[in-house]
Amino acid sequence: MRHLRHLRPLACGLLLAAPAAAQGSGITSPGMPATGSGQTDRFSREFNPAISLAFDAYMDYVELDGAGDEGTHLELRSAEVLASAWIDPTAWIYATVASDGEELALEEASLQYLGLGDAHTLRVGRFFLDFGKQMQAHVHDLRTFERPLVLRELLGEEVKGDGLQWDWWSPAGDVTVVRTSLGVFQSLTPHEHGSEHGAAAGAEPWQEDRRDLGKLDFSGRVTALRDVGTNGQVQVGLSTRLVPELAYEDPASGNLSASGSNSVWGLDLTYGWVDDTATKSWTFGGEYLRANGALSAEVDLASNVVVNDGDASGYYLFLDHGLDRQSSVGAQYSRCQLVEAGAGDAREIDVYYTHYLSEFLRLRFSAGYADYDASPDALRLVIQLTGFVGPHDHGINW
Repeated sequence: MRHLRHLRPLACGLLLAAPAAAQGSGITSPGMPATGSGQTDRFSREFNPAISLAFDAYMDYVELDGAGDEGTHLELRSAEVLASAWIDPTAWIYATVASDGEELALEEASLQYLGLGDAHTLRVGRFFLDFGKQMQAHVHDLRTFERPLVLRELLGEEVKGDGLQWDWWSPAGDVTVVRTSLGVFQSLTPHEHGSEHGAAAGAEPWQEDRRDLGKLDFSGRVTALRDVGTNGQVQVGLSTRLVPELAYEDPASGNLSASGSNSVWGLDLTYGWVDDTATKSWTFGGEYLRANGALSAEVDLASNVVVNDGDASGYYLFLDHGLDRQSSVGAQYSRCQLVEAGAGDAREIDVYYTHYLSEFLRLRFSAGYADYDASPDALRLVIQLTGFVGPHDHGINW
């Protein structure tokens, strides 16, 4: 055992040489991963990501014309934790973990790389669809309690995907800026559908896990923002979501429909005005959407999945008036063709009053009425309370 004496100085040297912040043994061997790749270790605080919490709760009363399922309901609609930080002078990353009151899920996780130049951004990860003025926003960040009917029906309540997106910014004269985005995704089919008319009889969109590059899902948007006078701005945009190949599945039987395609196009226009004191404002605008292809599917008595192939269109218009820095009132009207076969058209109107009790706490009262051709009409009264703790930013583009 005499040779063990020669190992003691070596062991003592390794222990003394290891820094106090070391998390490993200080010994590396060929073929093993390098350690210490993070910005900090457990004993230092040079890298602290911004962390925030958001919650959205509501109480509503629903009255259906001649149907059941009426009354009052209380619910924590969502709660999310957001962490974001610059991890490099040219890279910003954020991640959102959210709960719908029952299940916890990774809502978004995206790295935005600016190293291609000031006018370019490359986004990689999981993030919301860049379509129009509202689809990038989480529901608790919306101007209204829900997205307009036409967006819920033709796109979905919430559409996010795993993929990458390139954004390019460019001035066009002295008072106009233009942004273009192109994205490719594994899937852009709706994660949630805001209307019971969307996926009839339980049929759900289905796509292959691996497809040719040309059969992945795509998004695109071109938008221009221009100053108008000293206090106004106008914005116009053209958006698209393309799903080259999809089918519909009956979850009960596993039966699939034939493959089809789906596309949605949108044109949006918005005008905003703020007074010289930046306390009062007027904003109005709207968006027109048109969808075609395999829009929905039904399951018949023999468990066959039948696709409703065709087209549908709709629009929404809104007007919002900022009374002061804390309060605003507004109204929104939406009309669209429902994608379920034989469901006809629907119309929806919402009026609301929003008041910020503080910078971090928002209270909203809203009343909505929905008129369906083939379903009971619905009246809905909502009290919504939304709170934010810490810096809350999803990196939303315009």
